[in-house]
Amino acid sequence: MTLRTIALTLLLLCAPLASQAAELEGMRFEPSARVADVSLKLNGAGVRGRSFIKAYAIGLYLGHPGGTLDDAMAAPGAKRIEIVPLLDLPAAQFNKPLVRGLKKNLPADEFEAMQPRIQAFSNDLLALQEVRKGSRVALDWIPGRGTRIMVDGTETGTAIPGEDFYRGLLAIWIGPKPTQDDLKTLLLGGTRSPE
Repeated sequence: MTLRTIALTLLLLCAPLASQAAELEGMRFEPSARVADVSLKLNGAGVRGRSFIKAYAIGLYLGHPGGTLDDAMAAPGAKRIEIVPLLDLPAAQFNKPLVRGLKKNLPADEFEAMQPRIQAFSNDLLALQEVRKGSRVALDWIPGRGTRIMVDGTETGTAIPGEDFYRGLLAIWIGPKPTQDDLKTLLLGGTRSPE
């Protein structure tokens, strides 16, 4: 083997998750996603669950790798959170933890000021009535437009304005009080430590 071949092999072995697909609980997250004509890379993916109940698999797509919430928001252009439910959920049961996560991660005055947008977002989710196992729910940030909800490739509801709103959504999983610590690590490109 030449020195160049060895170096290339090492580089490929050390490549971050962002250049690879991820398969979790039978759900595949592609290595890249196209959002608003921008190619995003998979930053990390994991499963949200407690005890033996696994609620959903989730992937974070960014314009460049991010290891913190600030990095993720600083990534240029569009962003995507892709959620794949691992069981059928009433829309209310899907929405409630998201609102709770926003409240947990935002200062009280910001959460109150954001109420009209949170309500609009909730109304769009609740209009789905049910989130089916295996469906793809994408929460996209589109610069100049806002946060949009896509279900299996179809936009639902209206865009929610404000980058601060999308930052609040991201904080649910990768903020100071994430929904699950190990999931935060995985979404930020880390790896699960051996059990």
